[in-house]
Formats: sequence, structure tokens, C-alpha cells
Amino acid sequence: MPILIGLAWLAATGAAQAAGDVVELAPTTPWNVHYADDYCRLARIFGDDKQKIIFSIEQDAPGDGFRMTLMGQMMDGPARQGKASIRFGVMPEQKIMFFPGTVGEGQPAWIFGDSVRLKPFSAEEIASEEDYGIRSEPITEAEEAAVTSVTIGWPLRDPVRLKTGPMKAAFAAMRSCTDELLDHWGIDVARHRELSRWAMPIGNPAKWLQSEDYPRAMLAKSQPGIVRFRLSVGTDGKPTACHIQRSTNSEGFDDAVCKGVMRRARFEPALDKDGQPLASYYVNAVRFQF
Repeated sequence: MPILIGLAWLAATGAAQAAGDVVELAPTTPWNVHYADDYCRLARIFGDDKQKIIFSIEQDAPGDGFRMTLMGQMMDGPARQGKASIRFGVMPEQKIMFFPGTVGEGQPAWIFGDSVRLKPFSAEEIASEEDYGIRSEPITEAEEAAVTSVTIGWPLRDPVRLKTGPMKAAFAAMRSCTDELLDHWGIDVARHRELSRWAMPIGNPAKWLQSEDYPRAMLAKSQPGIVRFRLSVGTDGKPTACHIQRSTNSEGFDDAVCKGVMRRARFEPALDKDGQPLASYYVNAVRFQF
């Protein structure tokens, strides 16, 4: 019964845009940033009535990757779990995994995982994930400013373009929020802006949890689960605390995750711009499945 550690931020380029006339939706609200204890959410409404789409992105920590949700009646229909065609501005089109569902009071939604970012990873960046933590080339503010729309293709019959306008200010607002998250966690925000190395796992994070860590009560019910956790990492590379950021079926799973990673996880500590170790953090997700 394998237990899989889910490494985040992977996305791949996809095929051509779905055929059909593009439906363009203008914004009907300003951007709204929600500050929560463990995440930041940026949201805006486009269009109205049956063509209304609520576009939402969330981050649990600073970085280029984010979760994305598209909500509205246009997300209703025969779409099944799969990959949607998404293009941010003039960036290359991406095929990104999503799950159809509902949010709020039964509103249809496409829910995307942690794999979304404005431009797809290069083949070299995807290959570097095998080294357990090498960071990709960051998205620049100029690239954010160049993104003025989000185009949604397959599986929609006709593509929809959300006319966002330049996204630079929106992502700057998200950075202010995620900086506040770090400050709330006791992280030195200023020194983290100029890190020469992030906290790097030693060895394979997939080995931090093992089959025997699967909670027996959940195993007896054949119950899967996904747990997103955050570790505080000391200057010696040892985790000093574990915090659960999000969890499905949290009964039993949360304790199992924190006990396992606190016991087995070790890191090369984060280094500031002068190469000096400093206290930092590490975020990842665990998937319990058969």
C-alpha cells in the first residue's frame, strides 16, 4: 500500500486551443485579497448572469505556484476529471489537471491543484524536481504585467477569455499577503527575499512516511486522504514544528503525517544572501492511497 508524497508545482504544455468563437468576459468587481491564517486568496468576478465566472487563486506560502478555482454555471455540464486548456496572456497554453465539483451553495466549479503558474515549466525544470527541491526560474514582474487575460479552452465548447488587465498589481497584493503569512509564522521576511538557498530536503521526501504510518482506523475503512503540511526548519536543518494547513478526512491522518515527518525529515538549512543559516519553512502534501 504505497503512500505518496505529492511534490507540487508541476504543469505541462498542452495542445491547441479548442475551436470556436472566444467569449470575452470583462470584470464586474475589483480584485479582492483575503488574508487567512494559513493561506491567501485573490478573487474577482467576470461577466454576469449565466456567463458569470468567479476566478480565484490561493497560495499557502510565497512562490510562483498557486491553486486555481473557476466557479459559475459555465463550469457545469458533462466535464469529467481531466485536463483543461488554460492560457495566461500570451504565455504558452497549458493542459492543467482539474476536478469538477461544487463550492458554496452548490455552485459548479473546476478545482485545480497546486500545479498552476503563469507559464509552464521547462523540460529542464521538470527534470530538476528529481533533486527534491531545486527551485525553478521565478516569474518576473514584467511577465506578470504582460498577462492581461486568462483564456479557458477545453473542455468548454467555446473558449472563454477573462479580461483581467495587467496582473502585476494583483500578484503584488498576493505577495504582501504571503509576506504577512511568513511574519505570522515567525519567519524573517526581509532575509527570505534574498535567500541564496531554500531549505532543501536531504534524500527523498517520499520516504518520510511509510506504509505502517497509514492510520489503522482509516485503513480499516479503506479511507484515502490528502494532507498539506508545513514544517518549521531550524538552522541545523531539523524540523522544529509541524503544522497542518489543509486536510481531508483529518481524523488520524494529521497526527500520522506530523509524527512521521518530524521523525524522519531532515534538511540542508536555508541560507541567507551571505550564506548564513537561518530558520525557515517547508511546505508539501501527503496523499494516502491504496
